[in-house]
Amino acid sequence: MTPRRRTLLAAVSAATASTVAGCTDLLAQETNDESGPDSPEDAATALVEDLANERFERASERFASDGRNRYGDPGRLERIWLGYGAVGGDFEEIAETAVTEGGSRTAVDLMLAFARGDHACRVIVDGDSQVRNVGIADEYERPSYVDSNAVVSEDVTLAVDGCSLSGTVTTPADGEGEGDAPGVVLVHDSGPVTQNAARGGTQAFTDLAEGLATQGIATFRYDKRVPACEVEPAEYTLDRVTVDDALVAIERLRGTDGVDSDRIAVVGHGFGGRAAPRIAARDGDLAGIVGLAAPARPYHELTLEQLEHKVSVGSHEWDDLSAVYEQWTDEIESIRSGEYGSDETLLGKPGAFWKSLEAYDHLGTAAEIDVPLSFLQGKRDFQVSVADDLERWQAKLGDGSDATVETYDGLDHLFMPGERPVVEFAYLVRNNVAEDVVVDLADWIGGL
Repeated sequence: MTPRRRTLLAAVSAATASTVAGCTDLLAQETNDESGPDSPEDAATALVEDLANERFERASERFASDGRNRYGDPGRLERIWLGYGAVGGDFEEIAETAVTEGGSRTAVDLMLAFARGDHACRVIVDGDSQVRNVGIADEYERPSYVDSNAVVSEDVTLAVDGCSLSGTVTTPADGEGEGDAPGVVLVHDSGPVTQNAARGGTQAFTDLAEGLATQGIATFRYDKRVPACEVEPAEYTLDRVTVDDALVAIERLRGTDGVDSDRIAVVGHGFGGRAAPRIAARDGDLAGIVGLAAPARPYHELTLEQLEHKVSVGSHEWDDLSAVYEQWTDEIESIRSGEYGSDETLLGKPGAFWKSLEAYDHLGTAAEIDVPLSFLQGKRDFQVSVADDLERWQAKLGDGSDATVETYDGLDHLFMPGERPVVEFAYLVRNNVAEDVVVDLADWIGGL
């Protein structure tokens, strides 16, 4: 992969956030642009003033010229600000600032007050008071529906073929419930994610694990094989990066004290939900599977359509993101035609991955397995949707299926609440999985 290619793909994974933040002249004091800011704190404050007032081009000009194209692109800055607004609502003020010196760079941490809560922002400034980078700096907070006294977590190591993965078993505290608890293995979405599905201020799998344990259900979550372990491009398949390790995790949870080995379910998020029928078919003894925002469309089409949303949101083009879109538009034709090699990179993944998906009929597998099914879908999800995905699962399973379906107004791909258009930067802003989702999951799993 060329350096340029790596840069473009990094831009996508860092990618977007959206929300029409209608902020105009919200900050009374502006920095004198002719003389420029005379301190790192002034530089950071001036940058936030520009973002709050939607002056994204002027904000870009505050960046050092050698990093402006990557970190100070007006399109990137707009999407960061839209991410804050999607979760926080209308901006109110800079509540406080803190400065940390670090050689040639200074970190300025600003606490930004929004209508629905405060959120952190970090601005990196150089010795010439020019901005080098800006980003969402929220830290995770446990949701109110988790009772920490009712939860016990144990760090474990999952020994899988070729490497070891860090994991966490979370169980109800002693005395909670009657008899052994049902168990859930949480299976990741696509991409290089950790056991907590952590993204800045959000940890979706931590919310689910501790929320379910509070409700009397045990869980096992673990690091995904990528990036924890090396995987050769030709071996990067559905089974290798997702299914094989999930099967090992299921057996590990079955052998955990206090867990009912006959009531083990898989809860797959995103791509993990798409893989769940295959996991169930290979395991042969699961009590149930749940698809959280499980995609049903051809995965290459879904991937490109997600990028189309990221490119189109907001009023400013993000040059790196647009370049990726142009490149991926060309690459998708190779996937559609099947004319590519197993070690060729297409849409950010090796050809072996696309070949393995082509050979996997996820809808047909779901219809054939004799396992209870449940699908949950947020209506504010731009990555997976009711119309394009959930309804395809329902159509394939048929009217006679006993699969349960739940949809949620106002929830995004992480099943977290927000408003305005969704952008991926919003996933970094402190938020939690909605309590209704945890309760519905607990009720369904408890009934297996």
